[in-house]
Amino acid sequence: MKNAELFKRAAVCCAVATAACAGFGEGVPCRTGAVFGEARHVDGSNKKVMAVCIEGNRLYAGEGSEICVYDISDPLKPKRVGQTSGAGGSRQIAAKDGMLYVTARENALWIIDATNPSAPKIRSRFDTCELATGVDVAGDVCFVGQRQNGVEFIDVSNPDDPRHIAMRKTDESQSVKYLNGILYSGDWGSGKLTVFDAKDMKNIRKIGLFPLWGFGDGVWIKGHYLYAATGHHLKNRKAADHPATAEIVASGKKAGEGCGHGLDIFDISDPENPKRVGRADYPPFYQRGLDMWSARTSANSDMVFCSATHNGLFAVDCTDKTAPKVADRWVSPLDGHGEWPSACVASVAVGDGCVYAATMGNGLFVIPAKGAAKETVNSGVPPKNASFREVYPTDEKEFYVWKPEQVGQARGVALIGSTVYAACGDAGLHVLKIDPKGGLRKIGELKGHAHVYDVVADGRRLYTAEGPDGFGFYEMDAPTKFREIGRLDSLGKGRKSFGFWVWAPAPGFLGLSARSSGNVIFDISDIKNPKRQVSVSGCPGWDKFLMDKAIGGGRYLAHNAAGHHIDWIDLEAKPLATVCASTSKNCIFLSDGICRFSDDKALVTRGDTYYFAKPGELDPPDGSLWAFKKFPPVPDAKKVQGIPRASGDGLVVLTDRIRRRVALYDFKDQENPKLLKFWNVSGNPDTAVFYNGKVLIPCGYQGVLLQK
Repeated sequence: MKNAELFKRAAVCCAVATAACAGFGEGVPCRTGAVFGEARHVDGSNKKVMAVCIEGNRLYAGEGSEICVYDISDPLKPKRVGQTSGAGGSRQIAAKDGMLYVTARENALWIIDATNPSAPKIRSRFDTCELATGVDVAGDVCFVGQRQNGVEFIDVSNPDDPRHIAMRKTDESQSVKYLNGILYSGDWGSGKLTVFDAKDMKNIRKIGLFPLWGFGDGVWIKGHYLYAATGHHLKNRKAADHPATAEIVASGKKAGEGCGHGLDIFDISDPENPKRVGRADYPPFYQRGLDMWSARTSANSDMVFCSATHNGLFAVDCTDKTAPKVADRWVSPLDGHGEWPSACVASVAVGDGCVYAATMGNGLFVIPAKGAAKETVNSGVPPKNASFREVYPTDEKEFYVWKPEQVGQARGVALIGSTVYAACGDAGLHVLKIDPKGGLRKIGELKGHAHVYDVVADGRRLYTAEGPDGFGFYEMDAPTKFREIGRLDSLGKGRKSFGFWVWAPAPGFLGLSARSSGNVIFDISDIKNPKRQVSVSGCPGWDKFLMDKAIGGGRYLAHNAAGHHIDWIDLEAKPLATVCASTSKNCIFLSDGICRFSDDKALVTRGDTYYFAKPGELDPPDGSLWAFKKFPPVPDAKKVQGIPRASGDGLVVLTDRIRRRVALYDFKDQENPKLLKFWNVSGNPDTAVFYNGKVLIPCGYQGVLLQK
């Protein structure tokens, strides 16, 4: 679509938005032209822009794989002056003194030096614990929200070598904001505002949890007020007061669902105890997929500008904090999706006399806006002791432990005999020996590849996911002698892929994941020429959603499309394809998994329950749920759910990386399983393997654990 057509459609849709806003509660009608002028498309911007951020006279925009720098000395005429690529996409950007901190979900945190705006350059990539989403920075500390895993605190005093400080659990951190020693997190599905005392990195404490009136995300602060952008469904108030629109009903939703879009205002005069003072509601709307919300204030007015994805961009007059009112709405319609009010407005930045709107589908816009004035962000007193490193203790009565000398997360382990290959993320791949008398000792490492995020063994072959170096295939002539026999740097579409996960599900097949490209099965019967066969994808979760080993004579391989369905891949099909999928009624979720229990059974977990599925099993003919059974309870009634792995002789281990728990079960009597061990661990445990009836667990910053 040409720019002139975009401008025309954007103007027309302001009128449409006005009609849509009218009638949704008192004080909410959108007055066309009350705030927003005619939008102008920023020439040359990528169609997909997700993140924008302003510092001084520079606008930074995350445009696909590029981070672009615009000169906004003339606010209504942004001029691109530089760009860099390779950061793997962007979700949010925080800027401090020309340094950019870019979260890129599965591609982690990137630090980009834009002090020379015409030639920005990547300084480093930091391996975050999970999907890097929210970001803020103060002093030498970067705060990164990572969904259910919480907020990670990172020492960025050396931009070339950022270091992990600590991790603190939240319900589902999507955005973060720091001011004077207090960190606020907007938590998504639970609809909460989590508050941390972050004055001292030696003593980070969760000090409060406060209800929002919708799914939580963007948080912003001006003076002693905090603005929390919300979306999706109502939270913490009566749904009956907010009946669903026809669009919500058509999507199968109930009253109150889709009605969580709006802006909450809190008084943080007592920063540790926010007090709700007001709320503005937007029109109801529900569309999953691109679902993020943000709020940004203005220097010289009480207008707050809020991006609300497919609901558009809102100007909220907050002069009266107890009764904020929607003053105007701007939308950017997307070709092919007339059912949406707008292309996703993913984020907004406030300039002088205008705002900059990042849209996913139509690109970057500059919109004249009354009451808009650029602010200088001041985080106040920075945190102390950025050089502190959290201690991840191990119960030495239960486990032997090994950690790499260079700080890195133990993300994956593989066994060849009594030799352990430990993928430690940014610390590389290390070769360990299990001592017959107990313990682990290092005997070697993989040279030439500094980053290894996953590893799997098949006979004498070792397959690795090596981040920017793609995927490596090795023949192990001896425990520490790596002979490279193949390499793959792209999972398709001609783009270089970031090697993240790897599976060896059956002889002649390899499963590879670059996260954003889904999980791809390759035929490696010719190791020098791997052939792409089929790709499966689902929810953008973190866990390993592909089954470890195929069942049914090595023929059927399951995949968890989290929250949607379960795919079965027939590895004997010609051509290879996904041959069947269960309905959404028989689905499992983000923290659940599937593993090979025996040749005729797959063990499927859902919450604290399990089910044995037959090879290729679909829903029952009547569409009912599978007959899941409860796992034996664990101490203190704590819930354990996670990714299962089976020993082949009746032992099953569940690793719960979000809640940091591990449970070991005896399933020799499949009708009466027994709990053998339950552990609370200090790191984030990933999928385990068995060695002589004992579990071997990659446990994040805690290291590699071997059960005693």
